Amino acid sequence: MSSETNTSENEATVEAVEASAETANTEGMSVEQLRQSLADEQKKAAEYMESWQRSRADFVNFKRRTETERANLSAEVRGKLLVKFLPVVDDFERALQTMPETLKNEPWVNGVSLIEKKLKTLLEQENVAEFAAEGQDFDPHLHEGVQRDEDSEGEKEVVTAVYQKGYKLGDKVIRAAVVKVGRK
Repeated sequence: MSSETNTSENEATVEAVEASAETANTEGMSVEQLRQSLADEQKKAAEYMESWQRSRADFVNFKRRTETERANLSAEVRGKLLVKFLPVVDDFERALQTMPETLKNEPWVNGVSLIEKKLKTLLEQENVAEFAAEGQDFDPHLHEGVQRDEDSEGEKEVVTAVYQKGYKLGDKVIRAAVVKVGRK
Protein backbone atom coordinates (compact mmCIF):
# COMPACT_ATOMS: atom_id res chain seq x y z
CA MET A 1 0.00 0.00 0.00
CA SER A 2 2.88 2.39 0.69
CA SER A 3 4.24 1.85 -2.81
CA GLU A 4 0.84 2.80 -4.22
CA THR A 5 0.87 5.95 -2.09
CA ASN A 6 4.41 6.85 -3.21
CA THR A 7 3.44 6.27 -6.84
CA SER A 8 0.40 8.52 -6.43
CA GLU A 9 2.51 11.22 -4.77
CA ASN A 10 5.14 11.00 -7.49
CA GLU A 11 2.50 11.27 -10.20
CA ALA A 12 1.02 14.30 -8.46
CA THR A 13 4.45 15.90 -8.17
CA VAL A 14 5.21 15.25 -11.82
CA GLU A 15 1.84 16.72 -12.81
CA ALA A 16 2.50 19.79 -10.68
CA VAL A 17 5.95 20.27 -12.21
CA GLU A 18 4.56 19.84 -15.70
CA ALA A 19 1.76 22.30 -14.98
CA SER A 20 4.18 24.88 -13.63
CA ALA A 21 6.52 24.30 -16.57
CA GLU A 22 3.67 24.92 -18.97
CA THR A 23 2.58 27.97 -17.01
CA ALA A 24 6.06 29.42 -16.84
CA ASN A 25 6.74 28.61 -20.48
CA THR A 26 10.08 27.10 -19.51
CA GLU A 27 10.95 25.95 -22.99
CA GLY A 28 14.02 27.77 -23.98
CA MET A 29 14.51 29.37 -20.52
CA SER A 30 17.99 29.43 -19.05
CA VAL A 31 18.86 28.17 -15.57
CA GLU A 32 19.15 31.75 -14.37
CA GLN A 33 15.67 32.56 -15.64
CA LEU A 34 14.31 29.43 -13.94
CA ARG A 35 15.99 30.47 -10.66
CA GLN A 36 14.45 33.93 -10.98
CA SER A 37 11.05 32.38 -11.66
CA LEU A 38 11.48 30.11 -8.61
CA ALA A 39 12.46 33.09 -6.45
CA ASP A 40 9.38 35.01 -7.66
CA GLU A 41 7.13 32.07 -6.83
CA GLN A 42 8.72 31.69 -3.40
CA LYS A 43 8.18 35.39 -2.79
CA LYS A 44 4.50 35.01 -3.76
CA ALA A 45 4.20 32.01 -1.44
CA ALA A 46 5.72 34.02 1.42
CA GLU A 47 3.29 36.89 0.73
CA TYR A 48 0.35 34.46 0.70
CA MET A 49 1.55 32.93 3.99
CA GLU A 50 1.91 36.38 5.57
CA SER A 51 -1.54 37.36 4.33
CA TRP A 52 -3.01 34.14 5.69
CA GLN A 53 -1.35 34.67 9.09
CA ARG A 54 -2.62 38.25 9.23
CA SER A 55 -6.14 37.08 8.35
CA ARG A 56 -5.97 34.41 11.05
CA ALA A 57 -4.83 36.96 13.64
CA ASP A 58 -7.64 39.31 12.56
CA PHE A 59 -10.13 36.48 12.98
CA VAL A 60 -8.82 35.59 16.46
CA ASN A 61 -9.03 39.27 17.48
CA PHE A 62 -12.55 39.52 16.03
CA LYS A 63 -13.64 36.42 17.92
CA ARG A 64 -12.18 37.73 21.20
CA ARG A 65 -13.78 41.15 20.68
CA THR A 66 -17.23 39.69 19.94
CA GLU A 67 -17.03 37.43 23.01
CA THR A 68 -16.15 40.46 25.16
CA GLU A 69 -18.97 42.50 23.62
CA ARG A 70 -21.40 39.62 24.18
CA ALA A 71 -20.38 39.36 27.85
CA ASN A 72 -20.71 43.14 28.32
CA LEU A 73 -24.11 43.17 26.64
CA SER A 74 -25.28 40.27 28.79
CA ALA A 75 -24.14 42.07 31.97
CA GLU A 76 -25.84 45.29 30.84
CA VAL A 77 -29.14 43.52 30.11
CA ARG A 78 -28.92 41.66 33.43
CA GLY A 79 -28.33 44.95 35.25
CA LYS A 80 -31.29 46.63 33.53
CA LEU A 81 -33.56 43.72 34.44
CA LEU A 82 -32.44 43.77 38.07
CA VAL A 83 -33.05 47.53 38.29
CA LYS A 84 -36.68 46.86 37.38
CA PHE A 85 -37.04 44.72 40.53
CA LEU A 86 -35.85 47.50 42.85
CA PRO A 87 -39.12 49.53 42.91
CA VAL A 88 -40.98 46.33 43.80
CA VAL A 89 -38.61 45.73 46.73
CA ASP A 90 -39.10 49.38 47.79
CA ASP A 91 -42.88 48.96 47.70
CA PHE A 92 -42.76 45.80 49.80
CA GLU A 93 -40.52 47.53 52.38
CA ARG A 94 -42.85 50.54 52.60
CA ALA A 95 -45.92 48.32 52.85
CA LEU A 96 -44.44 46.30 55.69
CA GLN A 97 -43.15 49.41 57.52
CA THR A 98 -46.54 51.12 57.45
CA MET A 99 -48.50 47.98 58.39
CA PRO A 100 -50.85 48.65 61.33
CA GLU A 101 -49.98 46.72 64.50
CA THR A 102 -53.37 45.02 64.45
CA LEU A 103 -52.61 43.31 61.13
CA LYS A 104 -49.01 42.22 61.81
CA ASN A 105 -50.07 38.79 63.12
CA GLU A 106 -52.22 37.97 60.09
CA PRO A 107 -50.99 35.00 58.01
CA TRP A 108 -51.15 36.93 54.74
CA VAL A 109 -48.80 39.56 56.18
CA ASN A 110 -46.26 36.79 56.84
CA GLY A 111 -46.69 35.74 53.20
CA VAL A 112 -46.01 39.29 52.00
CA SER A 113 -42.95 39.42 54.26
CA LEU A 114 -41.68 36.15 52.78
CA ILE A 115 -42.10 37.53 49.24
CA GLU A 116 -40.03 40.58 50.20
CA LYS A 117 -37.32 38.34 51.67
CA LYS A 118 -37.27 36.20 48.50
CA LEU A 119 -36.84 39.27 46.32
CA LYS A 120 -33.98 40.50 48.50
CA THR A 121 -32.37 37.05 48.41
CA LEU A 122 -32.66 37.01 44.61
CA LEU A 123 -30.92 40.39 44.44
CA GLU A 124 -28.16 39.19 46.79
CA GLN A 125 -27.62 36.08 44.67
CA GLU A 126 -27.21 38.33 41.63
CA ASN A 127 -24.60 40.41 43.50
CA VAL A 128 -26.90 43.42 43.97
CA ALA A 129 -26.34 45.18 47.27
CA GLU A 130 -27.81 48.23 48.95
CA PHE A 131 -25.24 50.82 49.99
CA ALA A 132 -25.37 53.10 53.02
CA ALA A 133 -26.08 56.75 52.34
CA GLU A 134 -27.34 58.56 55.44
CA GLY A 135 -24.52 60.32 57.30
CA GLN A 136 -22.09 59.70 54.43
CA ASP A 137 -20.30 62.45 52.49
CA PHE A 138 -22.33 63.48 49.47
CA ASP A 139 -20.98 61.83 46.31
CA PRO A 140 -22.75 62.69 43.03
CA HIS A 141 -21.69 59.29 41.64
CA LEU A 142 -23.61 57.52 44.41
CA HIS A 143 -26.27 60.01 45.44
CA GLU A 144 -28.89 62.05 43.68
CA GLY A 145 -29.51 65.16 45.75
CA VAL A 146 -33.11 66.32 45.41
CA GLN A 147 -33.35 68.58 48.44
CA ARG A 148 -30.98 70.81 50.38
CA ASP A 149 -31.09 71.28 54.14
CA GLU A 150 -30.68 75.05 54.36
CA ASP A 151 -30.55 75.12 58.18
CA SER A 152 -27.30 73.17 58.45
CA GLU A 153 -23.88 74.81 58.51
CA GLY A 154 -20.40 73.55 57.77
CA GLU A 155 -17.92 72.92 55.02
CA LYS A 156 -18.72 69.34 54.03
CA GLU A 157 -21.86 68.26 52.24
CA VAL A 158 -23.36 65.15 53.83
CA VAL A 159 -26.49 63.09 53.29
CA THR A 160 -29.03 64.01 55.97
CA ALA A 161 -31.98 61.92 54.76
CA VAL A 162 -32.56 59.09 52.29
CA TYR A 163 -35.74 59.11 50.22
CA GLN A 164 -34.88 56.10 48.05
CA LYS A 165 -32.14 53.53 48.69
CA GLY A 166 -29.21 53.17 46.31
CA TYR A 167 -27.98 49.85 44.93
CA LYS A 168 -24.82 48.51 43.32
CA LEU A 169 -24.33 45.54 41.03
CA GLY A 170 -20.85 44.46 42.05
CA ASP A 171 -18.90 47.74 42.00
CA LYS A 172 -21.19 49.49 39.52
CA VAL A 173 -23.97 51.79 40.76
CA ILE A 174 -27.21 50.66 39.16
CA ARG A 175 -29.44 53.06 41.07
CA ALA A 176 -28.25 56.16 42.87
CA ALA A 177 -29.70 56.90 46.30
CA VAL A 178 -32.18 59.79 46.27
CA VAL A 179 -31.17 61.99 49.21
CA LYS A 180 -31.44 65.25 51.09
CA VAL A 181 -28.11 67.06 51.42
CA GLY A 182 -26.96 69.23 54.30
CA ARG A 183 -23.70 70.69 55.60
CA LYS A 184 -21.58 69.37 58.44
